[in-house]
Amino acid sequence: MPTVLPSATRDSLRVDAPPPQLANMLKLMKLNVNLAARSDLNLAEMLPTDQNWLAANIVAQAPNGTLPSVLPAGGGPVLALAMRLAVPAAIFPLDDLEKLKEELKQAILSLEENVMANSPSIPMMPSPSFQHMALGAQMTLALRAQGLCPFEVMEMELNEASTLGDCGTSIAKQSATLQFASRLPKMRLPAFGLPSSQLKLALQLAGLAKTTEALGKPPLTPEFIDQLKRQFAALQNFPVPRMKTPLPLLMAMAAELADLDTIHEAFGEDALTPSGQSRINAMFTHWSKKRIALPLPALELQSQFELLPELQDVIDGGRVTKQSGPALMTSMTTLAPPPPITPFLEMISALASVMTKFMKQKPFGACGACDFSL
Repeated sequence: MPTVLPSATRDSLRVDAPPPQLANMLKLMKLNVNLAARSDLNLAEMLPTDQNWLAANIVAQAPNGTLPSVLPAGGGPVLALAMRLAVPAAIFPLDDLEKLKEELKQAILSLEENVMANSPSIPMMPSPSFQHMALGAQMTLALRAQGLCPFEVMEMELNEASTLGDCGTSIAKQSATLQFASRLPKMRLPAFGLPSSQLKLALQLAGLAKTTEALGKPPLTPEFIDQLKRQFAALQNFPVPRMKTPLPLLMAMAAELADLDTIHEAFGEDALTPSGQSRINAMFTHWSKKRIALPLPALELQSQFELLPELQDVIDGGRVTKQSGPALMTSMTTLAPPPPITPFLEMISALASVMTKFMKQKPFGACGACDFSL
């Protein structure tokens, strides 16, 4: 782990900020994908015009309950909290407090002895150059997914023979994409076809579908909601473990490791070296000289398209609503404050995820450096 953490060598590198042209190109290319689908019109045809449909379906299944005047999003406080704890629950036994205490103790000892004791100090916030590199990496991966690689475009235009990485695109496809982008600002874009009430309903149904999927419990039952409430009540008094390393520092570490993984995926394993820095800055400089119009009339429409959930999520959410009225009534009318241990569980689960990618094994296992008999 110390080899992937911040170092004096990395902090000494200077990476230019990604030019606005890359962001403009990304927005143009996203329009090419979404305008063909017109998912707003598909949703408009399937969703009721009145948002009271959601409340009516819940009340029809549980007529003895009284819903709040404004329905909470995502299925109510109980299900919202359950979704927050779904990832930690896949790693730690939240329903067995004694076992949970032992496994957290083991994880903390492993983290402190194996990682923190052998690593240099970690900055609370990444340097500007690292932030620039992470943002540029995200843009590069997003553009490649649309069929255009910023590095390959630079190679093609500068007639360079060397290859800066296989991005899976062809010169013909890149050329066609650039031509499309140059024509796009002249297009007349159709109006967004989904009223705000239907959009809110669609987002709620999509959130409900993803919640039940994350919990692995569709359809929901009142018994399951009661089980969740008992589990949360037990966790309310669970002590938050003490660590030598402050929690904000560990959260910054998890975020930085995740950014580092994105940087390596986009720019290669040598991204944090002088040669990698030079290659990235050369690409940024090349794109900063391009004239790519920002399609202002289209951006407002695009922002609405990006709010739309997947159509199947809306369908699944509607199905859950019609089948799980009593459970949803209980969830939406029950206060569920997060137990104090919740942020710690979320942090250590996130850290476990990013560390597993680097170490190729679970990072919180027993090891020779840890004495679990204490």
